[in-house]
This record gives sequence, C-alpha cells and structure tokens, in this order.
Amino acid sequence: MIRATVRLTRWTALASLALVVPGVLLAQDSTTYKNHLYDKFSVSADFTTVLNRSNARLDAANGDAGTTLDFKSVLGISGTSIQPAFGLAWKPGRHTELDLGYQFINASGNRSFSDTLRIGDDTVSGNIDAATKLGSSNATLQFKYSIWAAERHNIGVAIGLGAIFFSLKFDATADGCAGPNCASGSLNVDKSFTGPTGSIGAFGQWRLGNRWYVGGDARGVGAHVDRFDFSVFEGDLNGRYYLSNRWGLGLGWYYTNVTVNVGAKSGSTLANDLVGKVAYAYSSLRLGVIGVF
Repeated sequence: MIRATVRLTRWTALASLALVVPGVLLAQDSTTYKNHLYDKFSVSADFTTVLNRSNARLDAANGDAGTTLDFKSVLGISGTSIQPAFGLAWKPGRHTELDLGYQFINASGNRSFSDTLRIGDDTVSGNIDAATKLGSSNATLQFKYSIWAAERHNIGVAIGLGAIFFSLKFDATADGCAGPNCASGSLNVDKSFTGPTGSIGAFGQWRLGNRWYVGGDARGVGAHVDRFDFSVFEGDLNGRYYLSNRWGLGLGWYYTNVTVNVGAKSGSTLANDLVGKVAYAYSSLRLGVIGVF
C-alpha cells in the first residue's frame, strides 16, 4: 500500500512537472528573447561583395550619342569588388518605419586596347592606354507602412527615394588621336552628376524562431524629374540571427537596376556636367553586424 502510494505520488509529480515546465519555458522565452520585428532603432554595417555590370554613355553637346562604355570590358574595371554599406532604421510606431541606407561603390581600372571612343565632345582612337576612376555610390530612404503587423510577421508597402552619386575620371593617351580636334595624343575627361531615383513596392519580414528572421522586398518605378528620365528596380532577400537582444548578424542578397537618361542643363556651361545615359546594374552579397537601441 505504501509502495503504491509512493509510486502514485511520483507519477503525479512527474505529470505535474510535464504540465508546468512548458509553461515556465514559454514564459522565459517570451521575456528573454526580444521580438526584433518591431525594434525602435537599429543600425547595420556591412561588407558587400559587389558584382557590377554597369555602363555609361557620355553624349556630345549637340546631342550626338557617345560610345557606350562598359565598365568591365571597355574600361578595365573589375566586375567584383568589396565595398562597405551602412543602414539606419527608425520605427516610430508599430505600423510605420523609416529606413536610410548608403552603398559605397568606388573602383578604378587600367586597360590598353585598340579602338575608337567618343566621350562627350571628345574622341580618342588608335592604340589607347586608359586609366579610369569611377564612383557610383547610392543613397536610399524608404518609408514603410505595415498592413499586417503580427508577432510572427510584418508585411506592408514601401515608398523609396534615393540618389546616385556618379563620377567618371578618364585619362587616356593614344597614338591615333585624342581630344575634340585630334590635336594631341592625350585626353582627360572628368564628368559627374547626382541623379534622383524613386521606387514603390512591398516588403515582408518573418520571425522563424527565437533568434532567426528572414525577409525581403521588391520595388520599382519609372519617372521623369527635371532633366532626368529614370527607371528603377530594386529587390533583396535577407536573413538575420540575433546573438542577444542588442546585437545580431545579417546576411543578404541585394539587386539594383537603374537606368538614367540625363539631359543638358538649360544654359549650362559646366565642363564636368554629364549628358547621356547611365545604366546602373549591380548585385551584392552582404554580411554584417546589426545593433539595436
């Protein structure tokens, strides 16, 4: 009788423990692991492997089209480079968010080849030795509105504005001709512009576990602003793992395709004003650190 009572007590204790422990663990889980879908402030710093497939065309003042300069095959700029990127996110409410991002893209290249290039009002031909410095960094600002904001997912719409900071320095010598009248054997081109961009689309983020998150977004638009005609498509897929409530790691794939046709400024006499077309296409693999505040 005593043994039966002891066994019954043990089984009762085990059954009670089996019922109580999950509740305790659930309570610990909800208090220990923060839901990072709704962080108030977060910052990120990434190393990005940029796969650049861009090109540019610099037209003459009279409207004659220049040569399309593929950055890799014509200018000798590597199609792959390591660049930094930074991000800042502020979520004033459960349904609203502002994201600011900046992707650095700066590269240089050297190439010797035989060809004829028309760059703006200048021409260089023959056996060409060229050195190029290129800048095509971009900034983005997104406003996000969550339509479905739940504990395990956050899905909504996004409106983005941005800018491309493009610059091209091209120094070449040729045994044929160079310059506007082929009067010398050297050519120096320094062109730049800041072009506006914009996009409209959707985003989604999902919490897979206590620490794991995945998400993505896609946006696009075509528009005319001042002397710029542009079309934009942007998208990304990303995953995050949080080491603590303050720090996490991020891995993502990003794709950007922007085409900008640049008209001349009215009455412009600036020597470095760029007129022509920039086809700005790159993808990048990002690995970085996330801080939550």
